[in-house]
Amino acid sequence: MLPDPIRAESALPWEADLTVQSAEPGLPGVSVVIPIYNSAAFLEKTLRSLLCQDLSGVELILVDGASTDATPQIVDHYRDMFATVVMEPDKGQSDAINKGFERAGQPILYWLNGDDIILPNTLVAVRRMFRDHPGTEVVVGDAYMTELDFTPINHFRFGPEKLTFDHLLDYARHHLIQPSVFFSRTAWQAAGPVRLDHHYAMDADLFLGMAARFPFRHLPLDIAYSVYHPGCKTREKRAESITELALVQARHGGFDQARKTLDILVGLFNRAEEAATPQAGPTPNETVLHGQLQALRASVEKNKAMLLDLDQKAVG
Repeated sequence: MLPDPIRAESALPWEADLTVQSAEPGLPGVSVVIPIYNSAAFLEKTLRSLLCQDLSGVELILVDGASTDATPQIVDHYRDMFATVVMEPDKGQSDAINKGFERAGQPILYWLNGDDIILPNTLVAVRRMFRDHPGTEVVVGDAYMTELDFTPINHFRFGPEKLTFDHLLDYARHHLIQPSVFFSRTAWQAAGPVRLDHHYAMDADLFLGMAARFPFRHLPLDIAYSVYHPGCKTREKRAESITELALVQARHGGFDQARKTLDILVGLFNRAEEAATPQAGPTPNETVLHGQLQALRASVEKNKAMLLDLDQKAVG
């Protein structure tokens, strides 16, 4: 039985009719890392989604970068569910993820951000997949991208043809949904840890590194909601996240794909500039905005030129 929520609105829609599937003996264990910072607005829902699982054989590791909002109070309310809680300043989300996996003791690894949802009974299904298919290193389930109220934005269904390295290299168009990806300790040791200088595309870098080394296995089950809200990094800092993704693609040999990704950004800049064009003379704020857009476009073109140069050197 789930504990009472701190806020009534944090109760999940399926809690009242929930039937938790029990994990049978012998299933491989899983370590779940929850990297957070100032996540009070949504964290309680994330934690309650984990409680909608059989947590026997599951190690929950929460890593908080010294939050200054109500996060500590929420963590304290749910303290008994965690095997480990780390609350200290860090160097960002990537650092928190690495800290968590350094402490992980189970053979299956996973991270769940403090604004995403794992759907009921997912952990049992994933653990069975690893057990029933020896040698599996990465399992990818289906997922939804949703609004804050869980209204679907997009339904992501995967399959073997969508989980190859060549397909995923065009990550801007063929990306995974991070909370629907589980991997083995072997895969993490081969492709991790995540880079501290990546703040937006650390998952893309990690998953491309894994895809280059191991086949991915598909679990045909909806297992997660990736909540796309105004405060999430890839929405709030879209230009920065797209630029970082392009550099990740280039690092994995996808120079053509990286240039296509940067073209997406140029298109966004062009539309933003058109929307910002005044009918009369520009105001000071509009002049500043146009200058910023021009500077960003110049930065993208510089990156594209750099990628072309690197591509030519690689061929040569």
